[in-house]
Amino acid sequence: MNGARRPGDRGGGAAPDGPDGYPPHLEELLDEQERARARAGRLPGLRRRFVIAHAATRIVLGERLGLPPDGLRFTRGPWGKPAVAGADGLHFSLSHSGETALLALAARPVGVDVELARPDLDVDRLAGRFFPPEERAAVAAGGQPVFTRLWTRKEACVKASGGRLTQGMGIPVAHPGREAAVYARSGPLPGPWRVVDLPLPGGYAGSVALTGDGPFNVSRRMWYQIPPGESGVDTLPPVLASSPESVLDEAVK
Repeated sequence: MNGARRPGDRGGGAAPDGPDGYPPHLEELLDEQERARARAGRLPGLRRRFVIAHAATRIVLGERLGLPPDGLRFTRGPWGKPAVAGADGLHFSLSHSGETALLALAARPVGVDVELARPDLDVDRLAGRFFPPEERAAVAAGGQPVFTRLWTRKEACVKASGGRLTQGMGIPVAHPGREAAVYARSGPLPGPWRVVDLPLPGGYAGSVALTGDGPFNVSRRMWYQIPPGESGVDTLPPVLASSPESVLDEAVK
């Protein structure tokens, strides 16, 4: 392929979804490794969500870099953190849960996480096993919403650093505000990070983190696999970011 169809570009007509519930041209943008991972998804809807999120990532990154989406090549760090080969000045992070995916782009290492709250989780047991004492007390008082928020903050920091999730469970993230500089007291991931909570629909929690404690602003965009007019949802207007730095948070529908 010479390039990707932009959202809403259907070559003169709306292309029907394939048997898996998404336009087949999106899967054509993926490389062989991504397609294999998509085919491995056995749960209902998992393949559809994976293909849409990863194809959207390629489209957005390709537009930023002036490259065809299917021509992007990715490298991976020691614990699997992806990067676009040859694009050292652009960092990205992708997360998806339920029917929501978040893609964050920034000029310094970035991590983003979204989690759909799961009523079946024993959050007190998990907090008791993984979280520091202050955070265990917060979860005991606030229940699942507090647990999910703390978890997304930790995972965003870990992803920004390119580490393993188990390395970041001790990162202290029980700050009361929606934004804070976070410093690890000990452990393999010392930080610091700047962490910002993201406003999401009910049931979801999301956070984005950049390495370093310098502030940044979040500019939000929506990406659609079909034209907004056909979906019944209008594209959100862009939020202009201001200095000193911004991170683009692409919500994928």
